[in-house]
Amino acid sequence: MTQENLSERLNLYEAMFERNPRDGLVSVGKTYLYILSDRPQDALKSALEASLSVSSKSLRVQLAIALGYYLRNKPGEAHIESRYALNIDPAGPLCHLVHASILLALQRTNEARLAFLKCLSLSSDNTFLTDLRLRNRSAICAAQLQNPLLAAYSNLRLRAPDMTEADVQQLVEQNPADPVLKALFASLLRRGGKIREALALLEGSLASYESFPERLYLLWKTYDDQLGNHQKGELFAQRLLEVDPLNDRATGLGYSNLDEEALRHINFIKSLEDLPDSIFARVLPVRELESLIGTTKADAQGVTAPPPGEERQAVSLEKTSTLPGVRQQPQVSEPEAPPQASPTVASLTNERPAGPSQPAMDRMAGMLEQAQFIARDLRPTPAPVPMSSVPSPISATNLKQGFVAEAAAKFTASKRPSQPAEPTYVTMRHANSLLADSRFEEALQAFLELSHTS
Repeated sequence: MTQENLSERLNLYEAMFERNPRDGLVSVGKTYLYILSDRPQDALKSALEASLSVSSKSLRVQLAIALGYYLRNKPGEAHIESRYALNIDPAGPLCHLVHASILLALQRTNEARLAFLKCLSLSSDNTFLTDLRLRNRSAICAAQLQNPLLAAYSNLRLRAPDMTEADVQQLVEQNPADPVLKALFASLLRRGGKIREALALLEGSLASYESFPERLYLLWKTYDDQLGNHQKGELFAQRLLEVDPLNDRATGLGYSNLDEEALRHINFIKSLEDLPDSIFARVLPVRELESLIGTTKADAQGVTAPPPGEERQAVSLEKTSTLPGVRQQPQVSEPEAPPQASPTVASLTNERPAGPSQPAMDRMAGMLEQAQFIARDLRPTPAPVPMSSVPSPISATNLKQGFVAEAAAKFTASKRPSQPAEPTYVTMRHANSLLADSRFEEALQAFLELSHTS
């Protein structure tokens, strides 16, 4: 939105507010436009005026007040107002995002981290929030594995929840004051056909959260769909639109009763919130909150990097010869380029106090690595049996014929006398023990003998 368009839109909403000061949606739009115009004082004033003129609780007006205090660098007052917003909608992702930002300003980092994780766990059709969840998908998945409460939050609006009634009931018993868990439990009861139990929960335990949008939505759908009481269901739908006209659940029957002007306001204010450079992305410390949950730049850009040391450990485990008697699926390496020395071999070579020059050591490490690959492909069966009963090696051996020829030529040049071949399982055990003792030449000899006997 250009500065010229911003000024024109602001003049329009100011005129609309003067004509109808009790329209909370117009007040919210005017507050957002003041924020985009870098007029935080006017934004706070507009939000406070809206709270006095709106006839009932309005979630977006309450959020605008909390945002106004936050921008005026009054985190204490902003914290009180954000708690009011959470009391209206405990399952609102934007409520938790604003609340997390205010807690961060108050230097209550642990609480800010949990509030931000709740924001990311709760689903929404808001484009900005969806992008935020995708940027932090690795961090939120890890957090949900550790905290079942966050996993339950992510199930609230799923079409097919992956949590059972028993699981959620246990969480409700452990967290009796959490309204989000109660709403999830009521939703699962309704899906399971337990209408009476669901209504008892929605109209009993959640009665103190009478403006909770998720509660109003569940009551609407229960009376309208399950009980066929369309008149009472429509009352809850209208109440849902009063509390939160921008609620993404208030579609169909809810929006059908709005006039064209109200729908234009809804679409415009949603566009301010949904864009990647939305009103919340501009004024809230999103990057600082992401750092609290361990999001890196690679995660934010969609690049999944392995944890430190994991890649090195995987390479070492793959290239180290296995102990005899352990049956594994044979792995075929790419034949185009000879393998490099593994970290295990390199560390053993570096720890040796005295020995040949560095080129000779590098050559020996390469030969030993090749012999390890050969021995891995020729690993025996668990029970020691005569060699005549052992099946012939797999085709991976043929892929390494070049490596075998090179290793055999170097071994012949050393003019070491060959020793009688032992049974395969003995040679493998012996070769591994020589390798563990850093006796590289003898280990190489043992591996080569193993390849010749096969």
